[in-house]
Amino acid sequence: MALTTETSQRISDHTHLPGRATSEAQILFDKSVVARPLSAPEVASIHVKNTEYYYRWVNRLHSSGRVYMERKAMGFTNATTDDVEVLVGDTVSSDTEIRCGDVILMKIPFHLWASHVKRNMETAQVLQRMRGVHNKEDDLSGDVFADGGTGRTHTSVMSELTGGKVAPFMPPNPDAYIDGQKPEDVTKARQEVEEIRKKHAAERSVK
Repeated sequence: MALTTETSQRISDHTHLPGRATSEAQILFDKSVVARPLSAPEVASIHVKNTEYYYRWVNRLHSSGRVYMERKAMGFTNATTDDVEVLVGDTVSSDTEIRCGDVILMKIPFHLWASHVKRNMETAQVLQRMRGVHNKEDDLSGDVFADGGTGRTHTSVMSELTGGKVAPFMPPNPDAYIDGQKPEDVTKARQEVEEIRKKHAAERSVK
């Protein structure tokens, strides 16, 4: 049903006439209408024959070919008809490349792709376990032995680091180490820090 002046007016009829359903609402209760999406045609469908590779479509014209050259630098090469079978789509395939419009099918040895994926997974796990990543509503504490706030429970540094062959050293009372320093040692440390700050400030002013 095309959207015309008459149909567009009927869409808002229910706001003026209580009890009248809009044309869209009538479609929902019309049993003769079958719910079916308007799907765009598939660009290209392939059947992988050589499973030793990971495949992906790459835009060969984006940024004057920069993306395509980046993939080649990563280790991707052009896939050919020896690797996959083109099933459907406006695709140009040969023994050197498989193209469909602006994209070209590329491949990389699966073990290299798996290494890349595993590295991303391990990085995500490390970031997830980082102490200090918290929600805004968390009531955090500066105490290294604190269990966290009300949002989620944070275990202490001691409990996070224990386990394995290497046991971390955590002083029973860290504040006592600071409070128990000799006054002359504290003064000396402050002087050294001040000299380091002056040195960095001088280097920045030169640059």
